[in-house]
Amino acid sequence: MKHTVGKNLTAGTANTIFVVPPGYKAAVELLFISNLDANNKTVSALWRHINGATVDIDIIDSYPMSSHSYIQFSNGILIMQQGDSFIVTPEAGATQSALITFDLYKEGQVPYVGA
Repeated sequence: MKHTVGKNLTAGTANTIFVVPPGYKAAVELLFISNLDANNKTVSALWRHINGATVDIDIIDSYPMSSHSYIQFSNGILIMQQGDSFIVTPEAGATQSALITFDLYKEGQVPYVGA
């Protein structure tokens, strides 16, 4: 079953959009970030992966967004583990929002391939 969560972002602050609940994995299909500001502003986004140690994986790093524009990632799937989170940080003074669409699976229902 698909879920979508969204948030009006607090400018200049790391905003946690989504945390995978205990006992689940999430297949993220869409990340959408909009710049609602009348001015160009930057945005950063990362996947905080918990795998014994915390690893921040930058997805977007200070990307310049034009006034009233958006960024959309939807051509792949990111499998997140329990406790992993997705964090978006807009530039100070920015008016931005973000949403993420995902499926939740009980742990063990999505095969894990990797190290």
